[in-house]
Amino acid sequence: MGGRLDFDFDVAEIAHRNEGSMLSSLGTTRGASMKRALLATAALGTVFIGNSSSGADLGARFGAPPVAPAPLFTWTGCYIGGHLGGGWGEKTVSVPTLAPGVSVTGDTSGFLGGGQVGCNLQFGSNWVIGIEGDGSGSDIRGDITQTVLGITGTARAQTDWIASATGRLGWARDRWLLYAKGGAAWAGDKYSAFIPVFNEQLEASETRTGWTVGGGIEWAFWSNWSAKAEYDYYDFGTRTITLTGTFAGTPIQVPGVNVRQRISVGKFGINYRF
Repeated sequence: MGGRLDFDFDVAEIAHRNEGSMLSSLGTTRGASMKRALLATAALGTVFIGNSSSGADLGARFGAPPVAPAPLFTWTGCYIGGHLGGGWGEKTVSVPTLAPGVSVTGDTSGFLGGGQVGCNLQFGSNWVIGIEGDGSGSDIRGDITQTVLGITGTARAQTDWIASATGRLGWARDRWLLYAKGGAAWAGDKYSAFIPVFNEQLEASETRTGWTVGGGIEWAFWSNWSAKAEYDYYDFGTRTITLTGTFAGTPIQVPGVNVRQRISVGKFGINYRF
């Protein structure tokens, strides 16, 4: 009986040991399987990420081209345009041979309109240099009635056109341009005088040369179009003219008439840049 118990105990112990070995083997097998599963998952993830990156690269290479950044605005180029505005000034007249030390000053004003053409070059990021030519038809005129040495007469001065050729220097901030300009100027003038007591009528015309300075601000508001507001000062100095006409029905000339002329102009303009 004791031998049977020993046998049973041995069998039970062997079975227990085998069960432990089986469990240990099973645990080892499961651990290895889990490790292999984790490694496979990591490998798949790496392949997936790599394929995603490759797909993105392929999309960049063979898909739609990348959107190019918007080009920076520049004032470089040429333009043509038109303007409207008004002018005002004064003319001082003297005839030293007839009335020494006596002068008469009259004011003039009126509208003008015309066109301009020019070219710009932007450099150093914000600086703009350029040249411009402009011309305006005008109706800048004025009358004055004055008594000199007891003789009363009425004189008229009229500027029919103004033109200039200038250089420009400006500072730009994106689509805004603040500029100054200066150069040569020309004007077409007419003069007339009437002295009733002598039934005297006189007239003259001339083209004057002078200089101009000015400045303004310009805004590129849409595509190739820009708008500007500008002020210009014209100085035509003093010129000597000869008036011709009639004195009591007889032809007459009055030489040595000095005329000093200055004009200011304010105008708004539109330019098309190309």
